[in-house]
Amino acid sequence: MSQAPSHTPSTPTQNGANRLVGLHVAMISIGGIIGAGLFVGTSATIAAAGPAVLLSYLGAGLVVWLVMRLLGGLAIHARGRGSFISHIATHASLRAGFITGWSYAFLWAVTAGAQAVAGGMIIASLTHIPPIWGALVLVAAAWTINRLSLRHYGQAETGLSIFKLFFLGGFIALGLGWLLLSGHPFARSFDTITTHGGLFPKGSWAVIGAIPMIVQTFTGCEIAIIAATDSDRPLRAIARTMRRLPLQVLFFYAGSVLVIISLLPWDAIKVGQSPFLSVLQYLNIPLARYAAIAVTLVAVLSCLNSAVYVVSRTMKELAGLGLAPQKLTYETSRQVPLWSLRLTTLLELAVIAAAIGSPEKLYPILLGSSGGLILFIYFMVAVSYWLWASRNDAAHHPRLAQILTILIPLLGIILLFLPGARTDALLSLAVIILLSLVSFLAIKKRCC
Repeated sequence: MSQAPSHTPSTPTQNGANRLVGLHVAMISIGGIIGAGLFVGTSATIAAAGPAVLLSYLGAGLVVWLVMRLLGGLAIHARGRGSFISHIATHASLRAGFITGWSYAFLWAVTAGAQAVAGGMIIASLTHIPPIWGALVLVAAAWTINRLSLRHYGQAETGLSIFKLFFLGGFIALGLGWLLLSGHPFARSFDTITTHGGLFPKGSWAVIGAIPMIVQTFTGCEIAIIAATDSDRPLRAIARTMRRLPLQVLFFYAGSVLVIISLLPWDAIKVGQSPFLSVLQYLNIPLARYAAIAVTLVAVLSCLNSAVYVVSRTMKELAGLGLAPQKLTYETSRQVPLWSLRLTTLLELAVIAAAIGSPEKLYPILLGSSGGLILFIYFMVAVSYWLWASRNDAAHHPRLAQILTILIPLLGIILLFLPGARTDALLSLAVIILLSLVSFLAIKKRCC
């Protein structure tokens, strides 16, 4: 592959009326963050740490918020040109950019395929058609939305994400309202939380152990940096989103978990089943099952939609840096990276094929190998910021970058000691090692 210039690439000139606005940037990120994992996967984090999982969410939210501060600093320094992949390639090395960028593309390609598979299974439970057909319908829907102009794509994803946020806001308000009207809400909530083994039924170490698991569920906040390069005011979008988005996401995640553990004993929540549905049924909400299914399907399509967007833009950026075939930079008149979108869709279909053809072998390996990659990506962001700060007095958070370069690997080590996460952590490490080896073949050696 050809060498990329050492500077961050500029953003192509686009028609301002066809670009994303600040709201679109935030909603595209939320689209990637809030998928089926929130509505079902929350049961696993509650089971891992019990009621004290709320502390785990606060710890994970803090880690992600600090990483976003570094991301925002790098992006503003680059004047909104390029995402963190370009920043890593610039401040660390081209090879680091290659490994990080392709790790990120792989992570979201697997996420996209997994969301389609999950949606296909939900559709199958409603219609009794084979899950593969439902998955293909969702892939086709995401393809169609991503073929729209940037502005129309942003509006579509904003609508899907707002629907999810309305549901979560309504869920939190409904649960808290029921507690307030039930009499002695604080005593009732306290008893539910503490009378089933106490606040720390799994021990204090379980709280720390759940943090890296939850950090992975917050994956998607960094999409804002990628989407901001397509916005009409990138610097403003970056500044606002980096400050607010992690805290907003934490509010909806932690708020939902607080309602769940206040109404239901933590040990009554079954892993793999939606605790949201359990709460709605407990409150005797009419058509609770269908409401939960509807919002989960919307969440699946929204997350799939954002995942397709981010993979196609990541591959386009990699191509612009000379780290992928140049054909992937081609854009239509609507600023759609057509060849990148086509390759993204092929990768989705490959994940779906693995789920259908090898549901007990290949598919779990794909899911597991993508799980821990976000910790590596955040680590590379911290390293790149640290390297930039060492050469630039304008950097505001050099000490923070140093702390995160130690803290994030520690979170990865914690995963290696958790029985349920060890295999996935090792698979993710294998992907990083493989991409490192490929980078030596793909990139000609040069003096850095």
